[in-house]
Amino acid sequence: MSFLRITTKAVVVPLVFALAAGASQGAETVVDLPNGIVGTLAVPEDGANGPAVVMLHGFGSSRDEVGGLFAMQAEALAAEGIASLRIDFRGYGESSGDMADTTLEGLVADAAAARSYLAEVDGVDAARIGVIGYSFGAAVAMLEPDDFASVVVWGQMGDLQAEFHEFLGQDFYDKAKAEGVASLDLGWRVISLKQEFLDSVAQHDLADRFAGYAGPFLTIAGESDPASGYFEQYVGLAAGKTEALVIPGTDHMLGVFSDEPEIGRPVIDKTTAWLKETL
Repeated sequence: MSFLRITTKAVVVPLVFALAAGASQGAETVVDLPNGIVGTLAVPEDGANGPAVVMLHGFGSSRDEVGGLFAMQAEALAAEGIASLRIDFRGYGESSGDMADTTLEGLVADAAAARSYLAEVDGVDAARIGVIGYSFGAAVAMLEPDDFASVVVWGQMGDLQAEFHEFLGQDFYDKAKAEGVASLDLGWRVISLKQEFLDSVAQHDLADRFAGYAGPFLTIAGESDPASGYFEQYVGLAAGKTEALVIPGTDHMLGVFSDEPEIGRPVIDKTTAWLKETL
């Protein structure tokens, strides 16, 4: 499974990237959305002026993402005049709720709430809101792609049912079915999920939901990330402008758990350029 690599290290290596000298980095504000969702709103120094982006984190993560990748992406976008809102899904990070109560429908609803909130920010053009999703967050974005004017995914999923079964294991599925809930130690966090989550995953075909998306679609993954194996399929399913980018020398974690964290810089640079062009 593409997000299985999160268990390989317990310590996150901070990433330090320098933005272009003199760039306007803007300001960030922690905001409260409906249903107990907490997010970080980032706007350019001169305020929002049209384009904006929702950022959806991966499974077991939170809104700044591993190594602060999403925080740095938001800074890079603001420097190019693009506002953004990154959220903690309910049950994650600072948002209220219990992760065990997660369902795929709930995550999609959280993404929709983030988009609605961002659309009401002064200066944001509701018709120019894109999305960045990482790993499981990519899947959430791709389940309702028409909600967004441009879709960018990092380390995408491709087959929800198969990948979750591989990641969680048959024992997890058996226990959830017998007891209603099961837990798994990731090495740095114990997660618990109810049978309702597994049922919700089984009800959604990601390829079917994404097929025909007519907006711009960019998918990025490390060369040793299994996610790259889905590139041909999903680029073929999209109906608009598409691009797939493989990052050499890294895996699903995009250099975070390595002695070369700068590997993640091309991901941020490409994403920023793509959204500047397509929103």
